[in-house]
Amino acid sequence: MARPSPVHSSKLSAEERTLQREAAELRRKEQDLERQLRMLPAKMEARRTREKELARLRAQTSPQAISLNGTRGPRSLKQNGKPRPLSMRELHNARIKSLVLFLILATIVLLLWRAIP
Repeated sequence: MARPSPVHSSKLSAEERTLQREAAELRRKEQDLERQLRMLPAKMEARRTREKELARLRAQTSPQAISLNGTRGPRSLKQNGKPRPLSMRELHNARIKSLVLFLILATIVLLLWRAIP
């Protein structure tokens, strides 16, 4: 039986050592990834609670919305799309606004009529 030459066996043992180092490196990486995977739910929960806390702080410190004298935005409409009936105060304010706008329009028309020769 022929013995392997020492050059060939040293080449083989060098390759084995390289492969063993790479295998050990892969095992370390695998263990690190498994540890990170076990810690991931706790990190996600901590992040979620931190985001909720920040949102709550932003909501508390943000300025209040500016009231536009009782006017409602599109979100205040009911689901069926019908606007809610106006209260007496809002109805009175709407009548006064329309009267003032009508008087302004009538004044503009009158001034234009006098300006035309």
